[in-house]
Amino acid sequence: MAALLILMIRWFIAGVFLRAGVVKLGDQADFRAAVANYELLPLRFVVPVATALPLAEIAGGVLLAAGILTAPAAILLGLLLAVFAVAIAINLARGRTFDCGCSGSSTPSRISWRHVVVDLVLAAGAALVAVFGPVAASVWPGPLRPDPWTVPAGNITPAVIAVLIVLIAMLAARLASTLRVQVTAVSAALNQPTTSGR
Repeated sequence: MAALLILMIRWFIAGVFLRAGVVKLGDQADFRAAVANYELLPLRFVVPVATALPLAEIAGGVLLAAGILTAPAAILLGLLLAVFAVAIAINLARGRTFDCGCSGSSTPSRISWRHVVVDLVLAAGAALVAVFGPVAASVWPGPLRPDPWTVPAGNITPAVIAVLIVLIAMLAARLASTLRVQVTAVSAALNQPTTSGR
């Protein structure tokens, strides 16, 4: 029963990051503005962070969902959640409230202490997955998980599978982003009022 609970936590956290990463990647302009709004980074780091963060979220989510390098992926996502919680807490302590940028502009949500609590609870869940993550429903849990499924030394198949899955997920996210921009442009063009020559 405990193993099933940890598996559900693993998939839930993976889903949260996959959704957030795809939304942020599809709306880079708004996400850059959200990152800048926290006023925690020098301006020259805003664009690289806003570009890399959604890719890291998607990659971590894919790895966690598939059970590839489970413990390292859970640790990475747990650290991201802790960083998010600290960033929000610092701004709340400064008396500032603004859109968190958590899920893009599609569902704006102002930062609050609830965000800090949720991020810390999810980080604790990620820590549980890293420590007690079950081997069930895992492609390759990785070397940090002592388990009966051992991979012979020199076998690079799990690493190749992991890289391929991450690359496919990133390509799918890029295609979704491009499609979203095109749909938005077509929708805007269709909604423009037509002007007569009179």
